[in-house]
Amino acid sequence: MNSLTHYDATKLISLMKNKEVSPLEVCEAFLKEIAKKDEQLHAWEYIDKTAIERQINKINTLDANTHPLWGLPIGIKDNYNTFDMPTQMGSPIWKDFTPGNDSRVVHYLRRNGAIILGKTTTAEFAVHYQDKTRNPHDLTRSPGTSSSGSAVAVATDMVPVAFGSQTAGSISRPASYCGVYGYKPTFGVLARVGVLKTTDTLDTLGFLTKSARDLKLILDASRVHGRNYEYVHKYLDNHPKTPKKSFKIGIIKHPKWHLVDSFVKEAFEIFIQKLDSKFLHVQEVKPPKEMERVHDIHGVIYDKTLSYYFREEFKQGTLISPIFHDIMTSGNKITLEQYKQALLEQTRLSLEAEEYFKDFDVLLTLTTADEAPIGLTTPDIPDSNLIWTFYGMPTVSMPALKGKNGLPIGVLAIAKKYDDYTLLECVEKIQKENDETI
Repeated sequence: MNSLTHYDATKLISLMKNKEVSPLEVCEAFLKEIAKKDEQLHAWEYIDKTAIERQINKINTLDANTHPLWGLPIGIKDNYNTFDMPTQMGSPIWKDFTPGNDSRVVHYLRRNGAIILGKTTTAEFAVHYQDKTRNPHDLTRSPGTSSSGSAVAVATDMVPVAFGSQTAGSISRPASYCGVYGYKPTFGVLARVGVLKTTDTLDTLGFLTKSARDLKLILDASRVHGRNYEYVHKYLDNHPKTPKKSFKIGIIKHPKWHLVDSFVKEAFEIFIQKLDSKFLHVQEVKPPKEMERVHDIHGVIYDKTLSYYFREEFKQGTLISPIFHDIMTSGNKITLEQYKQALLEQTRLSLEAEEYFKDFDVLLTLTTADEAPIGLTTPDIPDSNLIWTFYGMPTVSMPALKGKNGLPIGVLAIAKKYDDYTLLECVEKIQKENDETI
């Protein structure tokens, strides 16, 4: 039975729709894995078997052929609203809070036949501080930042797919450290209604999976559709059905490249050299000088917005972490004019960033500068993840490399806004190549 938990989402759905296994059997297999592993890893914040049983009973009344995620168990980061489970946002201030509604994404998932297995652990207010979830590859190391519970749950076969969110690097970084696929779509493609708001122009929803082929499946079932979403309708709803046969790849060494470990740089170069030139035409691209300013501008927007949205929680100083307290203190010192100017700069630089893709379909770089750091609350080495979040561009962290200690490190693929399907096609091509060379 537990062999079911090794399968990706695509395989599990196929097995269930062909009646080779039932949704109940699949959920029971994952619950057994959770019972066996989570006491040590702490990837889950809340699981209610009664709620799972209710969902199974409901989907058994639905036509499997018209519900693309029929019977699929999914984990949801604990900053998404769920009507039948608490949403505690990694904070003791919100312990046992039940919103009484589903976020838009959770609603879409249920409507497409998915079963919400439970809520995965998040950092405090989905920001930085987490001292709970463990990296499954080395319990002494960080699993990443706020979507770490979702990454660990997928990496350890406790669920095939789990949703997260990213305001800087909170999907990509845990994906890299835990060795799974982490996808952050174009800003706004997944509706943020009913999800904890931290930073209006940066908060982006996404998810983590075991395989590249699962990414499009889950995106189609969770994203917005239709003419009310003008750009999504123009570029995603009407994306060509025939996949591209070859891709122009730009290799970009971002402004924090000097901080990347030398062993990791060498592993990345070897990875690039192995890409099949019949399908992937590779060329190095020099990052523009203005990209060096993004980290500072992002910091102004991030800190100021957090200080606004969490001003009531800030008053309860004993119930917030020192890290969060410092961010709030910094944000309170930023003037309204400084914040407005940073927003204008974000708009300008994001538009200019589209030029990076004039000659390329996809850019590749490293997701993180090294393996996961030792210590659950150790600061991460700066990387480029927040740059692409700042630009609103879609990214996928692929589990492609190993560091000097044999721990996973991701390669990050980036596309221009609303070119998500091209990105996913390219990532799937790269995964197939990797599988063939292993």
